Amino acid sequence: MLDTIGDTPLPLHKSAGRDLIDGARRVRVWTRLGWMEVKRRYRRTVLGPFWSAITMAVFVATLGTVGMTLWNQDPHTYLPYLTAGVLTWTMISTSIGEACSVLLTNANLYRNSRCDYSLLAYALVWRNLLVFLHHLAVYVVIALVLAPHLLMSWATLLLLPGLALLALNGLWLTLLLGMACLRFRDVQQVVGNVLQIAFLVTPILWPADQLAGTGRFVFAQLNPVHHCVDLVRGPLLGKAPALESYLVVIGVAALGWLVTYLVLGRFRARIPYWA
Repeated sequence: MLDTIGDTPLPLHKSAGRDLIDGARRVRVWTRLGWMEVKRRYRRTVLGPFWSAITMAVFVATLGTVGMTLWNQDPHTYLPYLTAGVLTWTMISTSIGEACSVLLTNANLYRNSRCDYSLLAYALVWRNLLVFLHHLAVYVVIALVLAPHLLMSWATLLLLPGLALLALNGLWLTLLLGMACLRFRDVQQVVGNVLQIAFLVTPILWPADQLAGTGRFVFAQLNPVHHCVDLVRGPLLGKAPALESYLVVIGVAALGWLVTYLVLGRFRARIPYWA
């Protein structure tokens, strides 16, 4: 199944563009890979993937209690804000963390058969979108209890293009970080440290409107993670994301895909030898 597309055998060497296109065409393969990985993680459990939703609910409740005390926030506005931000950040950070090891953990797959590396990226992004949908149940419950009007806004429909843009960025990040961490194993440690810092300096636990002047410019306007979170958190809160967020995320996607395409085209044939 991994060696052919239809009746056409995969060539030993491919261009980056051919790899991306052929991987995208094999929808049944990467959707099944993503779903099977979700099932594998929760095999022999009673609640399955909903354990992650329960964990998320406990995490949000704990942080929410602390946050409302520290920043004297109204629970009807703060808890939905916090939950939407944490859900989005979890999807982003988990995707990046798994991207660092995607080529290393799947080395047996592409060393023993000819497959498209992009297939692994599509499966990873799809898997984390599925987990996000499970986590979304936590937000729906909180919104129904504290602010049901948030679920009845037309702006909520903007969640779909927001997720699509995050998925688009997740694909190039998976390929680029996968290759970088496979070739230089120290990169994974660097990425882990950067993620910890990004979580602290991004308006996720604390409201962005509390920033002013230089702090708002540095931690919000210049922070691409904030703009990525805004594309999903805004619609969940019944607000359209800022135009600036769309422009930043699209710009990051364009630059990231350009770099990834060049790197994949240059080093694709060497990936099996790095594993």
